[in-house]
Amino acid sequence: MDYPPGMMNVMNGMPPPRRPNDPNRSSPNYANQYSSADYRIRQMGFPPNDYRPAPYAAMNIMNQQTHPTPFRPSPTAQRPSGVAVLIPGPSPSHSFRNPSLPLPSRPPTHSTQRSTSTPTPVPRPIASAHPVPQSYPIDHQLLLLSLAEDYLGTAHGQAFDANFKDRENSLQLYYKLVAAGLTCMEAVLKRFKLQPQMEANLRLRYASVLYEETENMMEAEQCLSDGIKLCDRYRFFDFKYNMEHLLAQVLFKGSPRASLKFLDGVIKDAEAYQHAAWLYALRFLKVSLLLQLPSHQDTLSAFTQLRSISARADQASDKAVLAVASVLEALVHLRQSSSAETIEQAQRAIALARSLQHGSVTGQLAQLAVLTNILDLSCSLQQFDPVQSVIKMQAMQASLESPHHGWSADGSFLVAVSSQNASQTSTGNGVVRKDSKGLPSILFSWAPWTDVYALGYLLSSLSIAHRNTSDGLRSEQMLKEGIRYLDRNPVKADSVLESISATASRNTWRRTLECFLRLHLVFALCTRTAWAPAQEQLQKLQENTISAPDKPDILDRLILYLDGIINQGTGHLSTALSIFQRPCFSITTKPTSPAHTDLCILSTFNTILIIRPPNHPSHHTLPALLSSLHAHLPRITSTKPLLSAYNIILATTPNPYPPTIVRTKQYLQAALQAAKSAGNNQLTCVTLNFMSYKFFKGVVGEQAEKSARASENLARKGMDALWRSVSSGVVAETLEMAGKGDEAERVRFVGREIARGLPEGVCRWDDGDVEMS
Repeated sequence: MDYPPGMMNVMNGMPPPRRPNDPNRSSPNYANQYSSADYRIRQMGFPPNDYRPAPYAAMNIMNQQTHPTPFRPSPTAQRPSGVAVLIPGPSPSHSFRNPSLPLPSRPPTHSTQRSTSTPTPVPRPIASAHPVPQSYPIDHQLLLLSLAEDYLGTAHGQAFDANFKDRENSLQLYYKLVAAGLTCMEAVLKRFKLQPQMEANLRLRYASVLYEETENMMEAEQCLSDGIKLCDRYRFFDFKYNMEHLLAQVLFKGSPRASLKFLDGVIKDAEAYQHAAWLYALRFLKVSLLLQLPSHQDTLSAFTQLRSISARADQASDKAVLAVASVLEALVHLRQSSSAETIEQAQRAIALARSLQHGSVTGQLAQLAVLTNILDLSCSLQQFDPVQSVIKMQAMQASLESPHHGWSADGSFLVAVSSQNASQTSTGNGVVRKDSKGLPSILFSWAPWTDVYALGYLLSSLSIAHRNTSDGLRSEQMLKEGIRYLDRNPVKADSVLESISATASRNTWRRTLECFLRLHLVFALCTRTAWAPAQEQLQKLQENTISAPDKPDILDRLILYLDGIINQGTGHLSTALSIFQRPCFSITTKPTSPAHTDLCILSTFNTILIIRPPNHPSHHTLPALLSSLHAHLPRITSTKPLLSAYNIILATTPNPYPPTIVRTKQYLQAALQAAKSAGNNQLTCVTLNFMSYKFFKGVVGEQAEKSARASENLARKGMDALWRSVSSGVVAETLEMAGKGDEAERVRFVGREIARGLPEGVCRWDDGDVEMS
C-alpha cells in the first residue's frame, strides 16, 4: 500500500494526490475589485464540512457586518504549514484609537499681552475616569498582512467531521476566505515598498498559497521568478533555494520535463556552492518528482539520485541522511517489482538502514524506524515466508506501540545534516531549517501516527492470514478492528492547521486503506466458504469505492475478481465465467502492474476450472488457455501459491489428453511442496485430496488411510465446507476398502450433512449420494 504516492516525501517535494477537476463543475472564481488576479480555487474530492470558525475579524468582514470587531488574533491559533510572513510588531507607543470616542479638545491658548477687557472665564477641565487614547495613523501594510494571515488561519483552522454534511456552504466560505487572504497579500506586494527580506518572505508565502490552494500557476511562477531575482540581488541564498524548490513543483504541474531540467540546474548551483543541506533536499525533491512519472527510465533516474545522495552522505558522515536514502531505495525497489532479485536488493538497503539506526542521531527518528519495519515485513510477505512474516510483524507492532512523543501531528520530521554550516540557514520554517540543537535539518513529511497505526492492522492481518482458521479467525478480527479504528479516529484539523487539499488527500488515503481492509476481509471469508458474509462485505466495498476519488485502478479489478469468485463458489458458473473472461483479465494483454499480472493469471486458472468438463461449450478453448500461461511462467514460478495452483491444474486438466501417471505424480509433488512452503493449507488440502483419489483409490493399506485422513483434517481446520464434504467421501471409501464399514458410514453421514449446507448450484444429489459440480 502506498501512502499517496510513496510513503515519505520531502516537504512540498511531492504534492499530495488531488482529485482531478470534475468536468461537470467548473472551478469557482473569486475576483476582487481591488485585485488584478482571478483566483481559480480548485475543487477537492472530500471537502470537510461543519466548519466552526474562530471568532476572527475576518468572519465579521466576510459576513459584511456594519460594525466589524477590531482585529484580535486568537492566542491559540497556529500558523498554517509552509513559509509564514514575518510581520513586524507595532511600536509600543502606538495604540489604535477607538472610533466611538470623541476627539480630544484642543487645549486653550494664553496670550502674553495684558488685556484691558474683562477676561472670559475659562471652565476648568473635568477629570474623566476613562482616559482618551491619542490618535495615530494606521499602518495599512501591517493591517493587510495581519488580515491575510487571519483569513488563511481561519480557513485552515476549521474543524470538521467525516460525514461531510452541508459541505457546499462550508466550501464556499473556505474559498472566500482563501481568496480574501490572497487579495490582501497581493495588495501589499503591489502597493507598498517593502524591505528586501520581508518582500522575499512575502513572495514565498504568496506563491505557496497560490500553488496549494488555486490553479493560478502562471501567477505563482511569475511571483517566484521575481522573488528569485530579488534574492540574487541581495544574496538571500536560503530564500532563493526555497523559491526554486517551490518553482520546480509549480513547473511540474504543467511540464514535468521542464521542471526536471530546471531542477538539474539548481542542483548544479547548490553543488558548486557546497550547500550540502540544500543539495540533499533538492535531490530528494527530484526523486519524488521522478516517481510520479510512469516510465521505467524515470524510476532508474530516481535510483541514480538516491545513490548520489548516499555517496555524498557517506563521505560527509551524514548518517541520518544516508539512512533515509537507504529506506527510500528499498521502498522504490518494492514499488518497482516483486521479483526475487528486486526483493533481495530491497532487503540489502533495509539492512544498511538498520545498521545506521543505532546512532544517537538516527535513533531518535521514530518514523524512520517504523517505516523500516514496515518495508522489512513487506519483503517477507512478497516472498510468502510465513515464519519470517510473523517475526517481522511482531517487530513492527513493537515499534508502533512504543512511545511516539516525537511524532508530530502532521507526520513531518527533521533529518539533521551534520556537514552543513548552520549560518547558511536563515529561515526558521522552510524546507531546510535549524533543529533544536541549531543544526541545519531537512523537513520530511510522512503520515500521521494514527494513519500508520491503521496500516499496521492490515499488514498484521496479512502476516497471519495463512493460519486464520486455526488461530481463532484472528486475521479477520484484525481487519475488522482496523476498519473500526479508522471510524473511531476520523481526520481532524484540531491539532494541525492544513489546507483543504492536504486534508482531502489524507482522507482519500484513509478511504483507500479502508477499501483494502474490506477487500482482504472478503478474501478471508471466501477462503473458508462463508459466502453470505463475503457477499455482504463486497457490497459495502462496492459502495465505498463508488464515491472514492483517485482510487487505484487495481482496486476495481480486485473487486470484480472477488465478484467472480463468489459467483463461482455459489454455483453461478455462467456469471463467473463472463467475469473472468472480461478484457481487463485477458492474459494476452500487457498488464499494468505485477498485481494486475497475478489477477490475469488467477482469472485464467478459474476459467480453466469452469470449462474443464468435456461437455462444456467452451471446452475446446482449453488448450489455448493452457498455452497462454507459458508466457507468464517466470512470474508463476517465482510466486509459491501460483506455482502450487498451476501444478494442480496441470495434474487434473487434459491437454488434450490426461497426463501420464508419472507426470501427474510430478505435478502433485511440486504442488504440495510449494503449498507447504507458502503455508497455504487450502492448497495443501486440495492436493492431498486429489492424491488420495488418484493414487490410493481401491488401495488397502496404512498409507492410503493416512493420506485420506490428513486431507480431512486440513479441510476441517480450514473451515472449508466444500472440501470437508469431499474429503469425508474419500475417507469413507478408504475405510470401506479396509473393512471398517461402521466407521465409514459415520464419516459418510457427516459428509452428507455438510453437503446439505452448501449452495444449491455447487452439488448434485443422485440416489442419496452427493456429487460436486
